[in-house]
Amino acid sequence: MLLRGLIIAASAVAFVGTASAAETYRMGGGPSGGAWHPSWSAATQLLNKELGSKYRFQYSPSNGSVDNVRRVSSGNFASGWGHIPQVYQSWTGTGLFEKDGASKDFRIVANVREQMQIIAVLADSPIKTFEDMKGKVVNLLAKGSGSSVNCVNIFKGLGLFDQIDARYLGFSAAGRALGDRQIDVYCSAGVPYTIPALTELSLRKPVRYIGFTKEEQKKLTDQYRFYVPSVIPVQKEVKGMDKEALSIAYDVWWVVNKQMSDSAVYDMLKVIADPDNLKELSNTASYWKSLSPKFGALVQHGVYVHPAAARYWKERGADVPDQIVKGYEGS
Repeated sequence: MLLRGLIIAASAVAFVGTASAAETYRMGGGPSGGAWHPSWSAATQLLNKELGSKYRFQYSPSNGSVDNVRRVSSGNFASGWGHIPQVYQSWTGTGLFEKDGASKDFRIVANVREQMQIIAVLADSPIKTFEDMKGKVVNLLAKGSGSSVNCVNIFKGLGLFDQIDARYLGFSAAGRALGDRQIDVYCSAGVPYTIPALTELSLRKPVRYIGFTKEEQKKLTDQYRFYVPSVIPVQKEVKGMDKEALSIAYDVWWVVNKQMSDSAVYDMLKVIADPDNLKELSNTASYWKSLSPKFGALVQHGVYVHPAAARYWKERGADVPDQIVKGYEGS
């Protein structure tokens, strides 16, 4: 739970107190075998090293984007990453968040990166196209993750969802299952072009990416406005991938709950986004390489940037549109 010492412990929110007056925050990560888990594990260690005298940061694994956005919105997490579909749906109370209701209790602090969706098979598989996947065992990742939502959207959007044998294994378990031929197809988010569990498998058993046709790509981006056409180039570290693959891309955002103090948001971002620290983090977890103040898409979606984050990025010379910078009063 997101903690803020004795003050928050006394509130009606589901927080627990600590013996220290330091503000303590729980940071949501991701599932084992995915890229978010090591990214936030390393970041939490860095934050405690640099800011330990003022704040305490606690790392918590999660089920991914849906879980992170839901828990940040409710105050169970102080901070986490989320795909733009989940961020927007939580903000508006639509889609997967319709029962939750609209939440304006979080803000954006950074654009993490653009992700691509990966669909892969063993290199010796007879599957060459999406049509070939009819009747096959297709893993759509663990429910609760943004990657799973995107996988489901793909197969529903192409009219294939009812024609596949769907599984919902996590990143690591799905990698093992593909290697053991218990599943035929592995669907996942990329970082942006690879995923650890799949890349590791390819060293033992080569894998091949399945790309969309241009018609399939357009069909998906027309139905789901959060997606844009993209191309995954050949990845040398993925053994068996010998040609580029058409895919879809979408933004990943860093979100924080309103209970996180302005000073904590500013200080946290200042540490993480410091060029030297960011380089160090990127060496451990490549997901951090593309952290930026690219907030332009939020103007269209009407989602707000945290004022403390806007202050930090403006000090770095970034152009943050004023119309999407807003605190929580009257939101």
